[in-house]
Amino acid sequence: MKNLNLNYINYKSFKEKSGLLIPFYTNESFPKSFKLKRFFFLYGKKKYVRADHAHTKCDQILLPIKGRIEVTTYKKGVKKKFILNEKKSKGIIIPTKTWLKIKFYKDNDCLLTLCNYKYDKKEYILSFDNFLKNYY
Repeated sequence: MKNLNLNYINYKSFKEKSGLLIPFYTNESFPKSFKLKRFFFLYGKKKYVRADHAHTKCDQILLPIKGRIEVTTYKKGVKKKFILNEKKSKGIIIPTKTWLKIKFYKDNDCLLTLCNYKYDKKEYILSFDNFLKNYY
């Protein structure tokens, strides 16, 4: 996908006495080249790493729903760490061929993942050695 940088994406939230609303619009909230195909919620446990893979065809946007989440990425020889927290109204765009590790600080913290490619196990890069050899 063109023009997707490994960086934060800002979003708006509207807080009232009764709660919080965070709206997203598919044609306005995301880069124009990002066409939403699927989404899922990822809950974590603090003792475990999630993701630990890369994609060959799928770009993702990670949005914190609950808690504090550490995201470590590897792309083109650069390692970056991002801290996501629902109070900061920031998510991350993860382009294809980016190795991703996710660490939750507390049990049941939650992350929303938006994808521009349908689920296909064949497009996952599951071996870090293979990733370094062919994509890093």
